[in-house]
Amino acid sequence: MNSKEHLDVGAVAEAWWRRLVPSDDGTRPPEGWQRAALARLRRATTHLDVMTETHALRLFQELPRYPEDRVAVLAGVLAVVRKNGHHPITRVLGREELDKAESATLSESRFRRLLQTPDHELLDPMRRLVRLAKGAANVRHLAASILYWGDGKKKQWVFEYYGASSASRSSSPPDQAATGAHLTPQGDTQ
Repeated sequence: MNSKEHLDVGAVAEAWWRRLVPSDDGTRPPEGWQRAALARLRRATTHLDVMTETHALRLFQELPRYPEDRVAVLAGVLAVVRKNGHHPITRVLGREELDKAESATLSESRFRRLLQTPDHELLDPMRRLVRLAKGAANVRHLAASILYWGDGKKKQWVFEYYGASSASRSSSPPDQAATGAHLTPQGDTQ
C-alpha cells in the first residue's frame, strides 16, 4: 500500500483551509488573494462554481481519489468556516444529552432533512450548519464527514447529534447466549 491509500483527509483539508484562512483567531488577517478566493468560494452556488476557483483546484489535486462533487462540497463548505472548532459540529449543534431535546441548536426536523439530503445537494445544508455554529467547525471532522457521507457517517452523526455517544456502546455484539439471538453475517437475527 502506498501513502495515498493512508491519506488523512482531515489533515489534508485542514492544511488547505489554513492556507486559505491563515489565522482563525484574527491575529493575522488574510492577504488580498485569500480574501478574494474566500469570497468567490462563499458565493459559489454549485459544484461547478467551486471547481472554477483556483484555490479549490489545489484541494482536488491533494485529494485525487475522492469524487469531484464531494471535494467541491468540501471546498465550498470550508470557505465559510472561520474558526477551527474542537468538537464535531453535530455535538456543538445537537443535544447535550439524549433526553434534553431543548438543548439542541439545530432543530431535529432540520437534522433529519440533512440526513436525507442527496450527495449532490450537500453544499447548502452543510454551509447552513457552519453558519448556525457561528462559523466554528472542526475542520477535520467536517472533511471526513463530507468525503465519506453515507450510511456509516450518517449513523455516527445521529449518535453525536442526540448526545448518545457511540463510545458507550460496546464494539462487540451482545452475548448471543444471553439474548438468545444469533446474528447472521448480514446482521439479521435468527
